[in-house]
Amino acid sequence: MSCEKYTELIEKYLSAEITDAELDKLKEHTRQCASCGKKFENIGKLGEVVKSAFSSATTAEQASENILSKLPAKRQGSARILPFNKYSAIAASVLVGISFLCGFIVSKFDDKRMTIPTTAKVPMKVTKLEGIVLVKHKDSELWHPIRAESDIYLGDTFHSATKSALVLEVGNKSTLELNQNSMLVLKLYNGETQFHLEHGKLAAALASPHPPFFVSTPHGRVEALGTEFTVNVE
Repeated sequence: MSCEKYTELIEKYLSAEITDAELDKLKEHTRQCASCGKKFENIGKLGEVVKSAFSSATTAEQASENILSKLPAKRQGSARILPFNKYSAIAASVLVGISFLCGFIVSKFDDKRMTIPTTAKVPMKVTKLEGIVLVKHKDSELWHPIRAESDIYLGDTFHSATKSALVLEVGNKSTLELNQNSMLVLKLYNGETQFHLEHGKLAAALASPHPPFFVSTPHGRVEALGTEFTVNVE
């Protein structure tokens, strides 16, 4: 396989479309090819920069500024030249979207309202966390990285990134595992539990007995009659 093909794999890696087999081939090639290795290394650095920029509750504008300030650059006069034109163009388009979103958010919500939930805290907790999982509170447009010690509130929306997962303990030692690339909303917790799985995969292991438990999807609603079940939404 030529370096051009491996460059295509690097692009697939950047867009989270690469398969495990392709990733293994790419890693093996980058250990032998200095040019492709450097490209792959810098893409990894870009990922760390983005992750770091969103490492705490922040506005979209602050995050975009964090990303721009940490990207490696070469100085040429007063201009800033970013490496990897193709990849920088992708990053720039993301930042444009972030800046646009920030302007919309700021026009509708002040910082205090965006960061303090307006709904009740529920007795759920994070028992396992892998990768990057974001949470957005009801009546807010701000996404936060969820943490092991994070409180859970009625109306929370959870969004797991590629190669990420979240396990929630619900009430009496029941657990829910949200798989990668999934979005889940806590709709109701008061004598019965209701979640909405917008897309992705959710696996439940419920205590026996358990109160009424429902998972809705864009295609219908599932009631938990047993203790273990899985819901998939393509």
